Formats: sequence, C-alpha cells, structure tokens
Amino acid sequence: MSRMTLVVKDPDVAKRFYTYGLGYEVLADRIIDREIVKIQMGVGMDQTLHFVILKSSHEILGKKREGAGIGLIQIGNPAPPIMLRPNKVDLASGEAMMAVRTSDIEIVYARLKELDAKFLLHPMKSPDGTQTELVVHDPDGVRIHVVERPDTVFD
Repeated sequence: MSRMTLVVKDPDVAKRFYTYGLGYEVLADRIIDREIVKIQMGVGMDQTLHFVILKSSHEILGKKREGAGIGLIQIGNPAPPIMLRPNKVDLASGEAMMAVRTSDIEIVYARLKELDAKFLLHPMKSPDGTQTELVVHDPDGVRIHVVERPDTVFD
C-alpha cells in the first residue's frame, strides 16, 4: 500500500494529530479544483476539496523505514455525512483500523495526551514483552494501533 486517504471534518486538526502526535511529515497541502480529480473522487464540480498528503519517514532503532502515506481530505459544499457506528458498537463492518510503528511510544503517548486524544488502550506490554502497544481514535474516529517493537519481531 502506498497511501490510505481519510475523509476528515477539519484537515488542520487531523494534520496536527498525525504530524505532532504520530510524527508524519506534510508532503502537500492544497485546495483541489481540477475537474478530473473531482471526477476521480466522485464529488460534484461545485464541491470543495482540501487535500493534505502526509508521508511517513522514520528511523526505527537506527534503521530508516518508509511507511505508507496518509491522505487527509475535507469535502465541502456540502460536507459528507458523518459515519455512525450502528447501536454504538465499538467496531462496525467496513470500518478501517490502522497500525503505525514507533521507536518511542512514550513520546507518542505524551503528545497524544496533549492533543486530548481518545485512548482505547493506554501503553501496554505484550504478554511476551516483545512489544508495547496503545490504541487511540484520531479526531475523526479512526482506530489506530501504535506499536513499538524491535526489528527482529515480525520482520
């Protein structure tokens, strides 16, 4: 996968969550007005598109790692409806979950707390002690698993 794009309510809030909170970098941030792009996105010609592309380029335990990028898109005039989970369940069919790696989960945890993120699981070690994981919702409700583990696990 090269990139996953998320529909967001507020691109600035989402951008801060992913850059400051999770360490992504802004690759592009622009208003899209090209007709062909609107056709590709399946939106009306009178709708506005604010598109942010974030890249993951991290060093984990001394090794350079390239991860999948994240697109953030705000659609306006009118905005799409907010996706609701049926009967207030924790997960629904068709819902996306994302996993990202970090080399310092404590820094990520502290920054996400600063941003008043909604945690579903605070940092917890796996039973075998090889990794630490936290689970959080982004500002638009996407479930994200943040994992810190040595390169030797699952590589």
